[in-house]
Amino acid sequence: MREKQVHILVGCADARDLSQVQIDVVDKTTQEFRAMGIDVEVHVIRAAGSFVTPDIVMDIKRTFEQAQRNCIDVQLPISYYVHIQTHGHLTEDSNDHYISHVHDLKIVDGSPLNCGMLGASAVGVEIEQMIVEEKPVVTMKGRAMVIDNDTKIKHLLREYYAYDGYLAGDWICSIDLLRTHPRHQRTILEKAIATDSELKMLNVSITCGILDYAIHSLIRVDDGEPSVPFWDTVQTEIRKHAQNDRHAKDILITQSQRQKPLAGLLCMSDPRMSSRLLAANYYMRLKNIEHTGDYLPNTVFNMTGSSFDIPQTPFGPYVVAGFFYSVKYLGLTDQMVMGYDANQTTRIIHKIKNDPIMNMVVQKFNVNLIPINMLELQAEAGI
Repeated sequence: MREKQVHILVGCADARDLSQVQIDVVDKTTQEFRAMGIDVEVHVIRAAGSFVTPDIVMDIKRTFEQAQRNCIDVQLPISYYVHIQTHGHLTEDSNDHYISHVHDLKIVDGSPLNCGMLGASAVGVEIEQMIVEEKPVVTMKGRAMVIDNDTKIKHLLREYYAYDGYLAGDWICSIDLLRTHPRHQRTILEKAIATDSELKMLNVSITCGILDYAIHSLIRVDDGEPSVPFWDTVQTEIRKHAQNDRHAKDILITQSQRQKPLAGLLCMSDPRMSSRLLAANYYMRLKNIEHTGDYLPNTVFNMTGSSFDIPQTPFGPYVVAGFFYSVKYLGLTDQMVMGYDANQTTRIIHKIKNDPIMNMVVQKFNVNLIPINMLELQAEAGI
């Protein structure tokens, strides 16, 4: 190998945000680049709304650090990339070329294909209401406190989630304008990198775009700068398949339907440690649902993170919001929890139970946490 590239997709937890077409194209392009002497490593961080919050920045940093630790040849040049991707439904008169501009894009108002986090502040209000009604007892600094009003919720956020502010419209905010949202998140990440001495030294390249569910293709809204051959090749191939491949079109029909997944999935962001495909197939076998083995969009509502297996740390705001939204509004009381092995799965479950708001959602809605792990599912699939 003459070069290593580490790519991180920061995408939404939306169940329609992945298809077998995308999986196959990434695998194929990765092999093509490997044949050219470029080792490509792809990670996926998923949280509702694709917000670049402090926990997401930390996930990005941990991922890049681990890539350096795992690189045997310390002389091998490593390039780092982050791709911020939100999703929505663009009007037919929008400029849907791969590289476009926000003033040439229009969102179909009220479309079920738009990101649910356009209403995130309202979800935050409901979470506040749930907390006040449920009156959880949370131990902070060795002292038990009943959380039953807004002031105590603010105290909970400060002491447990390290956030000094209110929950609804503050800790959890709605997407202001879907067209500009990915660019805004890019700016947030750029500023975070600029003030982090370790990330700043990595010369991270950042792209941002909107995945238009109407045409099943990504539209970059960053003038195509920087040019990223691997990522641009992947997106060009996906466009070709969506336009020319009848089988691909049949698969992608599910991507343009209202979000109605079968189950939720919480797992690690490293695809070598978790597989949405294996998890989806496991769930369909569990429920005796016929399937072809290909991954269909609209099957699993997936949230990921590099710190999901650290039990003593809290979840980020849009993981909390996404979990609540998926359980209450999508009816996903079955939530698969997937680690690489049984021990990692146990740690993720403990993190959920240790997080006051996540645990409250589990208790209130009788959520069924289904433990699975990568090693066992790979063995069952003969991989």
